[in-house]
Amino acid sequence: MAAHHRRRASTWCCSFSPPPASPDRKIPVKSPAHSTNLNPSPSPNPNPNPRPFLSRRILSPGRVSPIDSDQMATDLVAVVVDSTSTPACIEESSLLVSEEEVCADFKFEVKGKDGRGVLVELMDRGVLCENSVFFKGLIENDTTAIEVDNVDLFKDAIELIEFSEKDFMRSIVKNGVSHAIDLLEVMCTIKYERGITSCLKYIEAAPWTENEEEKLKILFSKIKLEQPIVDDIVLRLNQKPDFASSAEGDLAVNLIRQIANSSNSIARKDMQSLVNSILCESSVYQKDHTRINRDSLYQLCNSCLNSLKDLFKEEISVSTKPLIERVSTQVENLTWLFEILLKNNMAEEFVDLWGNQEELVKSHERYSPMVRYELSRVSVCVFIALGKGKLQCKGNARLRVFNTWFRPILLDFGWLKRCPKGLDFRMFEETLGKALLTLPLVQQQRLFEEWFNFFSVKGTECPNLSTAFQVWWRRSFVRSVSMQVGD
Repeated sequence: MAAHHRRRASTWCCSFSPPPASPDRKIPVKSPAHSTNLNPSPSPNPNPNPRPFLSRRILSPGRVSPIDSDQMATDLVAVVVDSTSTPACIEESSLLVSEEEVCADFKFEVKGKDGRGVLVELMDRGVLCENSVFFKGLIENDTTAIEVDNVDLFKDAIELIEFSEKDFMRSIVKNGVSHAIDLLEVMCTIKYERGITSCLKYIEAAPWTENEEEKLKILFSKIKLEQPIVDDIVLRLNQKPDFASSAEGDLAVNLIRQIANSSNSIARKDMQSLVNSILCESSVYQKDHTRINRDSLYQLCNSCLNSLKDLFKEEISVSTKPLIERVSTQVENLTWLFEILLKNNMAEEFVDLWGNQEELVKSHERYSPMVRYELSRVSVCVFIALGKGKLQCKGNARLRVFNTWFRPILLDFGWLKRCPKGLDFRMFEETLGKALLTLPLVQQQRLFEEWFNFFSVKGTECPNLSTAFQVWWRRSFVRSVSMQVGD
């Protein structure tokens, strides 16, 4: 990034270059054609008084820690010079930014975890001391070598110190939120307050991706900031605990209620898909499903059932389109609510609820098939779930729902085939037969006899339960006879 900034003449200046070669060791230098080894003359005795160390070493991405300057100089030369192409490139990167030939006021070496390193040369150490408590302590302790996790970020942070607030903001906006979060950590480490504030201001106003949001949460868990703008950022990251606990359980139900009350069919389908994706376990928005309010969902179910009862009480001799659409809307709401309950292991009570709708069954008999067959869609969903073993209902609940809705299913099957709406009839016939086989054998016989009478008259207009019928027959007669002979 340093090479891309347009620098201005100022009272201080810094440059970044490879560290000087140590005369204590051989340094390999690569040329375009081949590599050679340079063997400098022997070095004088090392300094008997090593530079002081700071008291802590911080190893997170933007943090820095001092290292042994003598050892670093030798290591950095071997890495930097060997990895930076030709001597011409090294010479170019070592040029001072200032147009004047001025000797450096303070120098220190920066080495990264990846082995890369640079030599930082400052024309006026006072600028760093005024803006950064970290650098002030570094200079006062005469520390000439530090270790960082990311050399490029550290270079960016030093360069930005001399920028005006407007230029600073322009620079971080250009590089995006992710870079600003990384830069914020470095600014916190070197304790540059104006840089911290500018990074926070940009992060608070900018949109985040989900990865950037997680990155910001991790950073805030490691550092503590006192700037007032931090509170605004935290409000985007987390809800207050009391609000979250009281609202989370009812939020999904409120969304479902709004969809159930919507009169726009296209919007209803789009919003149903959205809510399904949020509640689905395989969704990227996976949440804790146990917090969905069970009682609120069943209140919605009862509300839809009451609406259906009111619709079927209307004195209409001819089945008009508005009535059909309103019945279809409420049935769609019920089947959708049943799917949500089923996915969250809350649907057993729905079987009892649907099995106790004698009033709707009486209305079903009075209306034309064009209207009444919609009710059988709910029964289809329940029977499929029972046949697949997704509901752990008691035997009396299963028997009740069959006693209430098995005959309407037989009557409406032809209309369901004319308007399938995605229903797989082979699968439905198979699961209906399996669900029927979960009842006591005596009840199975009664229901299979009823089915046989319908099927012999209507044929394909009636569900084909032949496979289940044969299973029932073998269980009731063939195997029972074998058991008696064995006895």
